[in-house]
Amino acid sequence: MHTAGGPAATDFLVPRDPAKLMEPRRLAAMQPTRLSASRSLIDLMTRERWRIELSAMDIDDTGNGTAVYRVDTGRGVLSFVAFSSEPRMVDRTPRIIGQSWDMVGALWEGEADPDRIEQTRRELPKLYAGRAAPNTLVWCRSNRSLRAFEHTVQALAAGRQPDFAVLREIGYLMRNTGLDANGTFGTRTFIAYGDDHPLRVPYHAQMLAAYLMREFSVDLCERLARTNSPHAVPLDHEYRRYLGLGNGSALGLVLFVANHPRLVDRWLTLRERALLAARRLDPAPGDERFGRLLDLLDRAITYRKQDPMSYNVFPASDQVAAELEQVRGLVRQLRCDQWPTAPGEPDIPAFERLRTAISGTVSAEAEETLDALLIEFVPEECARLTGELLVNEQLEREPGMTIGELRTVLDEQYRWALDLPIAAKQDRRRIWYKSRASEEPRSGPREEVPGGFDLSVDVPGFARTLRAQLSDYAPGMRVGRFLFDNPEQLAAVERFQALRDNPYAQPHMDALDVDFVPARLIRLMNGALYGLDRTKDYLNRTLRGLIFQGAPTRSDIAAGDQSTWWWPAEPGQAEGTQS
Repeated sequence: MHTAGGPAATDFLVPRDPAKLMEPRRLAAMQPTRLSASRSLIDLMTRERWRIELSAMDIDDTGNGTAVYRVDTGRGVLSFVAFSSEPRMVDRTPRIIGQSWDMVGALWEGEADPDRIEQTRRELPKLYAGRAAPNTLVWCRSNRSLRAFEHTVQALAAGRQPDFAVLREIGYLMRNTGLDANGTFGTRTFIAYGDDHPLRVPYHAQMLAAYLMREFSVDLCERLARTNSPHAVPLDHEYRRYLGLGNGSALGLVLFVANHPRLVDRWLTLRERALLAARRLDPAPGDERFGRLLDLLDRAITYRKQDPMSYNVFPASDQVAAELEQVRGLVRQLRCDQWPTAPGEPDIPAFERLRTAISGTVSAEAEETLDALLIEFVPEECARLTGELLVNEQLEREPGMTIGELRTVLDEQYRWALDLPIAAKQDRRRIWYKSRASEEPRSGPREEVPGGFDLSVDVPGFARTLRAQLSDYAPGMRVGRFLFDNPEQLAAVERFQALRDNPYAQPHMDALDVDFVPARLIRLMNGALYGLDRTKDYLNRTLRGLIFQGAPTRSDIAAGDQSTWWWPAEPGQAEGTQS
């Protein structure tokens, strides 16, 4: 295992095979890591000690009014305005067709000024008919959790802390119902941010808006409590950190994965590179890194045991906790040099030995949890890789490629699409479309949507149809001639040519199968890429989760608090077995 004088030889370690990694169940099992948008943002903010202050809060006793936050990043100033409203039960929905929100807000570059505040106040409630003020980065919306929010206000007004059982069950005071950026509604396009922008990493702008909504939810509770009683107290710091921002995501993220293959490939590639760096670590018995790994496993086990959610598609947290207990026992053996070895056993680094030992013996969820924890041991590599998340998503066709070369691309790089078991024709009738009434992505049996415009990206179907048509052409003929004869194949050819060197770009799935489970791809985006926790599936097609649960408050960030914040134990509770 460990070799004196240096790390063990690790040349045999390579990124995981796309055939395994891109299976939807495996993608859904991936856990948040340092490369996830919410976590990498908090890491950046605490390292640079961003200063966030509530510079104005003009909100009346009913909850109507305006709050303004100023964010000093050290490289420039950002501003966030929140327009608060007393909850109305008319047109109140978490869906994008809603017309009544308890809060709408905007994140801007520069100082808040009266003109932009008034333009945003006027335009944002119009949503699709509105236009963002100059240098707006994000528009956002949220609704209160009526039960948790009102309970917290009443408790604080009475001079006591809220009942933790209520907070634990819900997990948030407000729930995000929309984070719109990157050109939507006239917000600043991401490619215009520039290399020196403090939010240049993809989705940091949206995550900062989400973080400020979370801060606002507590500030508003405390403000309303003070209006109700002179004896009101602030929310306990532990409670403030424990609560996240609620979030709901639906079918639009499945189409996002299909339509942003280069981004998905880059994110997964960098994640694999970070994991590969961790897999090559070979701590000797007694090394302090084993103690750290045991602490992290304790944290994960406690978080799972305290998880109040019930899951349908995904494994129960109790099961994952029990499997992580098994992993913990193996780590103790490695630390104490009690690992049984056989004569002639290959020299494998300690962390990779651990991964190999549990492979196939526990759920994919437990395996991916261990991988996420191992990535914690390469923070510098993660910080470097985060800067490489920017990617050119333009797909370009190559008309000069020969038919023979394109056949080879399909036969080799897309062999999975040609060989993937797909549903029988009568079961391959799922359609992906956008509702005319609500502007929301929808999916269902084709017979329920006669004449509907199909938005799906059917990679296996495209590959098989294209491969069959290419057989009618001479190998030396150019693809441009083929497209002249078959213009309907333009999108397929462009995709297969442009993504042939992106092995993690496309999940290996049949999106047209009526039994396909959309929640798995939604969880890939919410969990691995965005960094949400407790992502509970609902009806196999939507996910509800928490953003920034356990995250430092703005005062913690200004103080540079870089302690481990994710997967928090319940306030006042121990974080597991002592190591």
